[in-house]
Amino acid sequence: MILTLSTLMTLLLVAAVVALLIARSKGKAIPLAVVPVIGMMALMVGSATYFVHRASEQQDYRELLWQPLAADKIPMLVQGGYTVFVDLHSDWCMACQTNRVGVLHRPEVVSTLLSGKVVLMQANWSQEAERIAPHYGRVAAPGSPFNKVYGPGMPRGQILPSELSPNDVITAIRSAKGS
Repeated sequence: MILTLSTLMTLLLVAAVVALLIARSKGKAIPLAVVPVIGMMALMVGSATYFVHRASEQQDYRELLWQPLAADKIPMLVQGGYTVFVDLHSDWCMACQTNRVGVLHRPEVVSTLLSGKVVLMQANWSQEAERIAPHYGRVAAPGSPFNKVYGPGMPRGQILPSELSPNDVITAIRSAKGS
């Protein structure tokens, strides 16, 4: 609704600028300063509309339900036909934050992670190092960030690159599902 109104407002402001330019070209006394002011208003409303719309798409990640890392449950979940996406990150890790915002929050990745029978597990190195440490070699390698995907098509799992791309996650989830 807001997007539609903002788009309509932008179009009306652009139409006003065009109408004023046409009227001025026909000899009407229109102050020249009015045209750039209305043009700037159209630009500001249009920019705000773009960023609000873009931000609303990128809020879909809030639907992701992350569970605490439970490495001992992963084999059972995989046997039950589930795909498991493991995310180990830390608050201080810039690459982790880049992966989260730049990849895991992207609408196409969120859609894939929400695509049924995908269990999301995560742990934060900054807060849960003692819980993560026993799993070195099983589901984690020392360091951060660390992502691994398990599923019927990859029961042993696949470690993803430290610097994720949307394609890395989507491809790994599809392969793990066996599709």
